[in-house]
Amino acid sequence: MLLGPWVRRLSYMLAVVALALLVMTLRAVREGDAAMAESDAAFHRGDLGLAILHARRAALAYAPGAPHTRAALGRLRAVAIGSEGAGDAATARLAWGAIRGAALGARHVTTPYAAELEEANGALARLAAPLAEGDPGARERASSRAREALRGVPGPTALSATILVLGAVLCAAGLFLIGARGFTREGRVISKGLVVGLVVFAVGAACWTFAAYRA
Repeated sequence: MLLGPWVRRLSYMLAVVALALLVMTLRAVREGDAAMAESDAAFHRGDLGLAILHARRAALAYAPGAPHTRAALGRLRAVAIGSEGAGDAATARLAWGAIRGAALGARHVTTPYAAELEEANGALARLAAPLAEGDPGARERASSRAREALRGVPGPTALSATILVLGAVLCAAGLFLIGARGFTREGRVISKGLVVGLVVFAVGAACWTFAAYRA
């Protein structure tokens, strides 16, 4: 079977996918910039709660390389550290929690903000540990328990996400092989090509199902 038409169709499909990704990225950047503008306005008014809320929205509008995500995390960290230093534990917890939520929300195959997530987990564990009179080790034990609880990241792991993507790719590759290698131009079945395509598709479907089940 001639591969030229199939290669051309595949290139068109990839172009559509690339265009869709571009549109999604531009939308995330627009939403993130708007949220940061609202966070700036709230911060300058002294409304830290609203500034945290909008900064978290900006951080969740994740796009690789977009400046608003780093700006949002920087704003949240500044509020968290400043509030904790001023003795405002409630606002500090809110800001650190927003950083943790944003870092988890941006997580996919990798964790782009792993350092920020680790710092937020440590800060939340520290704030969750009460000062105890007469027992110097109580705070450290409470902090350790809280840190362990925060390490239990919800949602699919990086491995599960990788398997999910791999399964989708294998499914697409299997369907492509079935169409390209499983039949002649006249429509007759080519057993070897059809079997290979079906096996690749089945492996992909199994990977996707496994990852979706573990999510």
